[in-house]
Formats: sequence, structure tokens, C-alpha cells
Amino acid sequence: MASASPPSKPPSLRYFGPGMAGLFSLLVFASLPLLPLVGAFLALLAALPLVHVVATGRPSFLAWGWVAVALVGAALLWRQPWMVIAAAGYLLVAVWPAVAVESWLRRPWSTGRWAAIVALVALAVAAAVMTAVFYPAAPAEALVRALSGTGGGTAGVMKMLGEGSGGEAMVAQAIHMAAYLAPSFAALYVLTAALWLRPRLPLLGLARGAEPFGLYASEEWLPLGFAAGGLGWVFAPEPVKWLAANLLVTVLGLYFVHGLAIILFYLGRRFGENRWVRLGVMVFALQVPVALVFSALGLADTFFRLRRGGADDGGHEA
Repeated sequence: MASASPPSKPPSLRYFGPGMAGLFSLLVFASLPLLPLVGAFLALLAALPLVHVVATGRPSFLAWGWVAVALVGAALLWRQPWMVIAAAGYLLVAVWPAVAVESWLRRPWSTGRWAAIVALVALAVAAAVMTAVFYPAAPAEALVRALSGTGGGTAGVMKMLGEGSGGEAMVAQAIHMAAYLAPSFAALYVLTAALWLRPRLPLLGLARGAEPFGLYASEEWLPLGFAAGGLGWVFAPEPVKWLAANLLVTVLGLYFVHGLAIILFYLGRRFGENRWVRLGVMVFALQVPVALVFSALGLADTFFRLRRGGADDGGHEA
């Protein structure tokens, strides 16, 4: 077991000091706005150099501290909204997963509790940043106007859908939904980065993340978030309704991870270890109706045990 052996120095980035690790982390994060589509995947790796610093026994602040000071200082000096978003994005996507790993190493949290903390803190920060950037306007409506102002991409989509076929209404509805749920989408993106890190922590000599993914279970208090989000979304006025809707989507995302673990558990070690099988399951699960079924499985497993058998019967994450 990786957790039983003494921590060893990670093989990657072994010649980089904390300062270079912070710079490398910033460059990887910069791929998110600079490289369309590909950058969304590359930026998930932005926390890895910072976690490497943690694995060498030093605090990650030595790596990301100077980057955060530079980004926040630039945002305060020039007062440009995109600089505020860039600083907040780096702190969420790169810094927060690394800090969450440091906190996890000091506390006996379950994986489900750690994932819930990562997602809910990211949700709170994303909602606060949106509110601050667009104040005094309503954050969702202001973001809709900002997205609608970038007419080049939406015009191309409407041409593909065809005029008179309801294309404009579909695009407008998609933009409104993306703007309204932007904080929860940001939180789930940060959660994805953290979950990508989790099985790689033992490879870095850290005593977390070695348990099979098929045994993943959600935080036991998460149903309270599900109830609060659902009731607030239905009954509360704005802006509480906006916050509740984003909380509900974030909690459903956490339950989706739980449901995915149940499916991989029943695929067993033979199929669950196959990367192509896992990729196929993920692509299939991301379809909206199927994703809701996976979330329902995760929620149901909180109250009724859906997985039977020992740890050796479940899925294993390489």
C-alpha cells in the first residue's frame, strides 16, 4: 500500500523549486483562456506542480503565493473585470485543489467529504466573484448581456441551426442557462480537477487517494444541501433562488460522481480498470437524462446500500 510506505520524492518536476512550480502552474492555467477546447483539459493539470511541492514536504504557498500576489495586485491596480476573473480563476482551479489536498493530509476526512468541501467552497467563491464583478446588477442577467455581446460565435451557431427554425431561441436559452448556472459549472470544473488529482496522490508519495474509486461515497450531510437547494430554487425569490439553483446543481454533480462510482463498482476489476471502458461510461453518463439517473443512484445509495461485496469486488482506479 502506498499509504504504508514512507513518502518518496515524486519523479516529475524534481528539479523545479517552488518559484518555478508556481510559474509552471500559472502557464498551465493560462491555457484555459488561450487554447479553445484543449485548454479546458490542460488547465485541469494546473494544481499538479503545487501538489508536487507539497509532496516534497514544503507548503504549497511557497509556489503559488507570489503568483496570487501578482494577479491580485494587477487586478487592484488596473481594475479590469477580466483581471479579477483571471485572478479568481487561478486561485480556484490551481490553488484551491492543492490547498484542499494539504488540508486533507492533516484531517481524517473521507473522500466524499473532501470532494464536497472542494466543490462547495469553489461554488461560494465563484458566486461571490460574479456578484462583486457585476454589482449592482444581477450577476446572471449581467453575464447574459456580456455573453450576448460576443456575437461572432453565437451568430455562427444560429446560421448552422438555420433561421426560422427556432435557432435564435435555442441559443438565447442556452446562453441564459449557462450564465445562470455559471457558479455551479465553475465549482464542478474545480471538482473535476481535484478528482483527477486524487488517484495520483499516492504516486507522489502522499497518504491519500489510494482507495478504489468504486467505493466512493458522498458526504453524509449532503442531502441537506440537496433539500436546501431544491426548496430554495422552487420557493425563494431572487437572488436567493439563483444561489439555491447553483447549490442544487453542484450537489447533483457530487451525487453524479457517487453514481459513477456505483456503476464502476459493478463493472468489477476486469472492466473497471480498462481506461477505454471508463471513458465510454463517462461519455455515456454525461448525456443529460443519463446524468440525472447517475445522480439519483448516488442519492439513493446514501439511504439504501446499493453496493454489495468487499473492496476486491469493486472497481479500481489506476
